[in-house]
Amino acid sequence: MLDMAEFENLTGIFKATRDSLRHSLFSDPPAVNCLVGVAAGDPGTPIAYIMWFHNYSSFLDKRGLYLEDLYVDPKHRGKGVGKLALRHLAQLAVELDCGRFEWSVLDWNRNAIDFYEYLGAQVLPDWRIVRVTGDALTKLAN
Repeated sequence: MLDMAEFENLTGIFKATRDSLRHSLFSDPPAVNCLVGVAAGDPGTPIAYIMWFHNYSSFLDKRGLYLEDLYVDPKHRGKGVGKLALRHLAQLAVELDCGRFEWSVLDWNRNAIDFYEYLGAQVLPDWRIVRVTGDALTKLAN
């Protein structure tokens, strides 16, 4: 995960630890789901991971599947790993009767945007992520 934070230039907000991830992944219910991809013939070498959770659309009146993270080690990109991961989650969304499958992409990550559009995803130009964290979250809560 730290590799992904470095790639996205977001190490300044990275706080995940083994213990915090263990809690998120193995609490009841888990906060997030995760699959780790390993190198063929070497199950001890992770090469990719995906993390997702369910959200909800009031307009569709269905839950959705939200991809939080998709990371493929740079040495393994261009080999179909990312496509396989997205296909797996799309199949899961269909099986679970989700109304949509969605995720965010950084506006500067042209390779990812092109890849997602190639797979049939629509990058929504008129939506912006709104976020409140840290002191601003505490202030809003009070």
